[in-house]
Amino acid sequence: MSILPLLRRLAPPLRASWLRIQGRDISYVERVRFLQELKVHESLCSSFIPDGKFLVYHYGKPLLRVDKANTKDAIVWLTFTEVKNHYPELLSSYVLLDVSEEGKPRYSVQVGGIPSYTKEKLEDETGGIFTDLRLGMFMVSWQEAHTLSRANCVHMWNKNNAFCGKCGAPTKRNASGYSRKCTSCDMTHYPTSAPVGIVLVTDPEHQHIVLVRQPRHPQGMYSCIAGFSDVGESLEETVRREVAEEVGIEVSKVTYIASQHWPFPGSLMTGCFAEVEKQSLDIDKDELQDARWFSKEEVGAALARIDANPNLRLRGNPSGELFVPPPGAIAFHLISHWFKGTPLQEIHQHIY
Repeated sequence: MSILPLLRRLAPPLRASWLRIQGRDISYVERVRFLQELKVHESLCSSFIPDGKFLVYHYGKPLLRVDKANTKDAIVWLTFTEVKNHYPELLSSYVLLDVSEEGKPRYSVQVGGIPSYTKEKLEDETGGIFTDLRLGMFMVSWQEAHTLSRANCVHMWNKNNAFCGKCGAPTKRNASGYSRKCTSCDMTHYPTSAPVGIVLVTDPEHQHIVLVRQPRHPQGMYSCIAGFSDVGESLEETVRREVAEEVGIEVSKVTYIASQHWPFPGSLMTGCFAEVEKQSLDIDKDELQDARWFSKEEVGAALARIDANPNLRLRGNPSGELFVPPPGAIAFHLISHWFKGTPLQEIHQHIY
């Protein structure tokens, strides 16, 4: 007997009330309220699984159409039946993602246990490839990058929180995958993000910026200063401390610009500008390989290089010439809008 009718019969009153919004464009408020209902009411979340769309992961690699990179069709979305035909254990490893503009719940499923021939068949039938997540983040739009990041982080959170952090007993997930309850002490655990301050340091005349290079960066790449917030710190304190630690200068006038969720390891990247008079840098060699002031001319050339070849982020630049992170990273937007001279109050709307 098919499981679809059984799932659809769950939570009939609630399901009926939300079915009315299916198949039409709905407002942001409607989407958010529907998503919250799905998170809270387990039977409602389960009842919409047969009607949902699924983003598929295989050992942390999302299924993407490489030939559709940087278009709205880069992510491969499958139906419940399409996934279940390849992965019968779907109901044990899915998580809720969001609600589409058409009012459809969207989920993600981790299919790491499938045989290699099933994986290859799935790729052949969809035209997709299970793609390294770091590369995938730069193949999709800004909004879809957040979708990839959310899916990976919720999957990893469930994997890493199978036992209670308070008493050590096993935990049991709810239907959406957004909470886990201890089977012994009843404590409920929720996924969280680690706050990170990422800052573009500029001189007051906005003619030079500080970019830094970490040892793990590919050859030629420099980026913004960034670091995790300490307990009890404000965003402004985090930014000032990180700049002081890494390049030995004291900044002022910290201004929030925009934020981005990032899946490595599960951070909320909060982008800022900060000003300081151009001066010598005192580099922390334990943290950085290099840090420099760069002119507008140098930054313009670096932006042109990453625009012409986004794969530099993965492979590096053999010539050693400067390039910056590609558009999938918030660092790119901070740097590019500084270069363009976009008014600070307008940058957010250009990004989103």
